[in-house]
Amino acid sequence: MENIIALVSVDEKTLPLVSDCDILTATDSFYHMDRMADFNVMILVTDGVMYVSENDIDYEIGAGELLFLKNGLRHFGKIETLRGTRWIYVHFSLPDEKGTEKVYLPKKTCGLAGSIIEEKLYMLCKAFHSSKKMRKLRTNAQLYDILLDLCLEQSEGESVMDKICAFLDTQTDMDFSKALISEQFYLSYSRLAAEFKREKGISMGQYHNAARMKKACHLLRSTLMSVGEIADALGFADMLYFSKKFRAYVGVPPTDYRKQIQTKY
Repeated sequence: MENIIALVSVDEKTLPLVSDCDILTATDSFYHMDRMADFNVMILVTDGVMYVSENDIDYEIGAGELLFLKNGLRHFGKIETLRGTRWIYVHFSLPDEKGTEKVYLPKKTCGLAGSIIEEKLYMLCKAFHSSKKMRKLRTNAQLYDILLDLCLEQSEGESVMDKICAFLDTQTDMDFSKALISEQFYLSYSRLAAEFKREKGISMGQYHNAARMKKACHLLRSTLMSVGEIADALGFADMLYFSKKFRAYVGVPPTDYRKQIQTKY
């Protein structure tokens, strides 16, 4: 499960209450305001990059990326956001309906440039700044629709744990790094590790080791690379240590594995 402390949630009974929203372009470079707001913040960057820190985690929000900041947590800027950066923001609160099931929104969502969600946010800002009757109810309903889209996009796609597996599959040329996992997925490693073990039945380190050994098997079968070259390609500084890890996983040393495979053809 993600770090719930920093996540915004919705339920099926209450509409979010929009207090402010707009489309802004930075006319000068600036640092994100240092504050502890009593409202949640949604930020979608459309041009440039914005930098904001929350709860000891630093976020870089690029074009097409959306981030939620949770009410009651300190937000501030460590890195300067440059002139010309353009973004849409929404300030909103969510009444706490006791006894209802909560659905947690993704902390950060990517790939929204030109999406229906970006279009809906433009429409939300337009409605909020209009003088039409029922303006507040209209904007609250529009935001709820956007939040539901984000929930559905998350639930219908890969789970966070599936994404971690896919990421670890790309990291077979280096040692396992807890810090890299936390940085990549913007969540505390301890919470991610506990949920990964619960869902996948093995630890992230075990999964990463298996991915490296499977890559080693592939290289032994399909190339003329020496054991030392394979160890180096997989980020092992010590060939003997690589051979020990390989034997523990496969049951035989790399050279014996290669001989066994060759006898099949």
